[in-house]
Amino acid sequence: MKVSNIFRGFLFSCALFSAHTAQAQKIVLGSCEVREGNLVGQYKGEMFAGKPHGKGSVLYENGDIYDGEYVKGKRHGYGVYTFADGEKYEGEWFQNQQHGQGTFYFMNNNRYEGLWFRDYQQGHGVMYYYNGDKYDGDWQQDKRSGHGVYTFAGGAKYEGQWKNDKKEGRGFFDWADGTTYDGMWSNNLRSGKGTNKYADGDVYIGDWKDDVQNGKGIYKFKNGDCYEGEYVNGKRIGQGIFKYANGDKYTGAFKNGEKDGQGTFVWKNGDVFTGTWHKDKPNGYGKLSKKSGDVYEGQFKDGNVEGEIIIRFHDGSKFKGIYKGGKRNGKAIELDKNGNRFEGTYVNDVRDGKFVEKDRNGKVISSGTYVRGRRQR
Repeated sequence: MKVSNIFRGFLFSCALFSAHTAQAQKIVLGSCEVREGNLVGQYKGEMFAGKPHGKGSVLYENGDIYDGEYVKGKRHGYGVYTFADGEKYEGEWFQNQQHGQGTFYFMNNNRYEGLWFRDYQQGHGVMYYYNGDKYDGDWQQDKRSGHGVYTFAGGAKYEGQWKNDKKEGRGFFDWADGTTYDGMWSNNLRSGKGTNKYADGDVYIGDWKDDVQNGKGIYKFKNGDCYEGEYVNGKRIGQGIFKYANGDKYTGAFKNGEKDGQGTFVWKNGDVFTGTWHKDKPNGYGKLSKKSGDVYEGQFKDGNVEGEIIIRFHDGSKFKGIYKGGKRNGKAIELDKNGNRFEGTYVNDVRDGKFVEKDRNGKVISSGTYVRGRRQR
């Protein structure tokens, strides 16, 4: 604080209004010049043994003023120090230092009311900020340290631990809009384990770092969906489980908040897809097992069969060929449940072009041409 840098010992050159002798010293009224470091001032008031003692005041050459109590030449007891720039301390002193209960009025219109220790705000105190904010709690060497409550002019409030003027440790923050956070803080940011309830009804429970989700956590959406897994810089990245309110479930890799990588999706109706995902949809090689018993294994694009595919139907029949645009297009091999084989081509889901049919033993039983799904004679 200012005062600790100004007052360092007293040098007095005093002229007493009332004479006294060495044999009978007593409190008298007097005046003297005081020197405190580079500061020079004129003292007037009660004195003892040639030093300020009792009530008195000092007017300094720089315009500062002190009015209060002294003991053996030092400010001790209650006093008011007014700085030339308009700042002011009024309260208790101990051996020239602000010590005890006191109030400091800052030039920026902040006001501190509370305990002081050797010129520092230390212990319990309340700071009223010029913008309407308020801090009520513990201080250590002029900084918020310990437990305290900070109330913002707009209605938001933080209650918890502080260190070096910053939120540090466990604390609860209420943004006054329905959003709250209860958990660990570091360097003024959410860091560590914590629960964040959002204004829209969503809830996140898990790890934080630098004010965003980092590590493992559970995110519960207001619509009933729930994600449990890994986060990096606030996004779902890594392994996780996403459970949908309708009963669907995905287990696997995520990237930038979307299903991306290897994963398994189980639909409420019993269908299951296991394979490669990209941008939230099956993309690449995968296997789709339908509740009906049909199984699709091969290439997928944007959630649809695309490219080489093998389909094993529940009745024992089988298709192996190419899908394009969601339809059979290109060379194909089909086996019916009895083992009979068709080799030919498809165009937009209908047979088109030359074909050969064989029995289960490989014997050719038919051949010819299809045109737009019609067999030519």
